[in-house]
Amino acid sequence: ESIGAVFSDQQLFEAMRQILSDDDSDFSEKRYALSTLSYDGSAANLPRLLELLDSEELVGPVLPMLGRYDDTKVGAELLARVADWSEENRRAAIAVLVSRRAWARALLDAIDQEELPLSFLSAFDARQIYNLGDEALRQQLSELWGNLGATSSTKQREARELIDAYKSAPLWAYSVSEGEKHFKKLCATCHQPQDNASLRLAPKLAGSGSKGIEYIVENISDPNAVIGRDYLARNILTAEGRVISGLIQQETDSAVTVRTTSDPVTIPKEDIEEIRVSENSFMPEGILNQLNEREKLELLKYLLSL
Repeated sequence: ESIGAVFSDQQLFEAMRQILSDDDSDFSEKRYALSTLSYDGSAANLPRLLELLDSEELVGPVLPMLGRYDDTKVGAELLARVADWSEENRRAAIAVLVSRRAWARALLDAIDQEELPLSFLSAFDARQIYNLGDEALRQQLSELWGNLGATSSTKQREARELIDAYKSAPLWAYSVSEGEKHFKKLCATCHQPQDNASLRLAPKLAGSGSKGIEYIVENISDPNAVIGRDYLARNILTAEGRVISGLIQQETDSAVTVRTTSDPVTIPKEDIEEIRVSENSFMPEGILNQLNEREKLELLKYLLSL
């Protein structure tokens, strides 16, 4: 069956769709069916996948599969549920929504109409929407989020103010454990602890605390100043208009596998219209804007403890 999936065995795929539709199938069988159907981009999968969005046990593997279907139903169904999902599933759903112009527009409309909070949109998500290359979307994003970039003098001033605030604060009153929570929310998706570098989107931070507060703040304030070649993101535009940002994890004669902030995505080369090397770091500018002043100092205290 694994070989059949790789070679697009249509009878196998139909059997897997039947498992998804069968109420007598248990969750392990349905998970196996989903893993097999991940090799199949047929539109016949979409109704089954949408039905599983209400299954807490299966929504995790379903979400990344939905990104391949250019259908307004996907955006509408995700937006109707995203507020009720766990943080992990919510991040995965937002990653899908910001990969296409129509879905991203619907997401920004929902935020603008206060149906969803702006906090659902991370700095990385905002950068991904910007990368879609739609000027109307960029304008709408700017009105909701603010400018994604800042002048060099502004960055330097903000960095200096944050460094001075940290040095003058009574740090005994700031919690390292709270700082770790902020790190997990904003940073851990890319700065993962795994020893396998192919699973990371950014360098490990162990030992960075010894370099001092100036080093840490300057790298956060201006993440594009120095970017290691191993962490230059690729923006992949597919023939159907989807934009996928990530690091190329594997490339064969027929496909490219991209490590994104949620899950690896394998894209057939025949579906790729263009691959652009991003001039920007994976860490977006303004990432600290999502924290209040106390939370910023807590995060810095945690980073200095590494």
